[in-house]
Amino acid sequence: MENTRQRIPVFFIDGFLDSGKTSFIIDTIKNDSADYNVRTLLLACEQGEVEYEEKFLKDTLTTVKYFESQEEFDYRKISEYIKESNPDRVIVELNGMWDLTKIQLPRILQVAQFMTIFDSTTFPEYFNNMRQMVVDMIKRSNVVCFTKSTSDDFIKPYENALKLASSKCIYMIADKEFQGHPAFEEKMPYDWEGNEITLNDDDYPAFYVDTFEHKERYDGKVIDFDCVAVKSKILAKHQFIAGRFIMNCCANDIQLYGFLVDGDLGKSFKDRTTIHVKAKIKYVWSQEYEEEELVLEPIELIEVRGKDLSKVLDLTGN
Repeated sequence: MENTRQRIPVFFIDGFLDSGKTSFIIDTIKNDSADYNVRTLLLACEQGEVEYEEKFLKDTLTTVKYFESQEEFDYRKISEYIKESNPDRVIVELNGMWDLTKIQLPRILQVAQFMTIFDSTTFPEYFNNMRQMVVDMIKRSNVVCFTKSTSDDFIKPYENALKLASSKCIYMIADKEFQGHPAFEEKMPYDWEGNEITLNDDDYPAFYVDTFEHKERYDGKVIDFDCVAVKSKILAKHQFIAGRFIMNCCANDIQLYGFLVDGDLGKSFKDRTTIHVKAKIKYVWSQEYEEEELVLEPIELIEVRGKDLSKVLDLTGN
């Protein structure tokens, strides 16, 4: 007979050691316990300074199981823990250094949310020295939360880099009581409210991200900006990409972030020439990406001599 038991939601809490994962989990379980009679199986993959006290576990109907290594984190063992505790949910306090591609979960579990917590005081060091690992954490997250912050100033140099890593997750800053607020202000570095938008060179990353998040701001408007014209054999002769080269996580991960220009107005530019583009913005359905993508209809294309925007842009200024 087929097992019809409802799947159990599992919540992943990721981050480096001492980022505040344990404190966040304790606070979350306490708040839920006050309103709901929820049984929790907590799988702790590392132990920091904060511990799970026996009274807390008993009062909140929480069962905790500790894992010393990734090899111990075996789906068969987890299945046994689920049978023993019969939880309503599972919370996994991850070890930020583990390779999650090698983790297997029991079929009874269904991923409900993936959250990553960073200590704001150490985040710049991790981002600058272990950027690939940080970016990988962010890409798989639904929510990214920064703790131990007394000011939002620390996050400003990383805003565009983080949004390019993932524009779909929610970025939050939490105080000591884990009361959160959005990490980034909505105000843009350029005026988008008129019919024609003019970008400075430094505005491009913010503009690029915002065109995905707020399509209604840009559809049908005219954009004025300097960029790099990139040719490709897969494009039609009258098409090219207008954008910038940006280092995402490391020197080996440099990508072109740009938009299709559909029409060259009879101009002939060499690949990676800096040009000034004035174009009308429209959103066109893409079969490849299965969503609308921004396309530029050129009004004016001018080569900008003596200016080189083809160099790689590191958004943190390093």
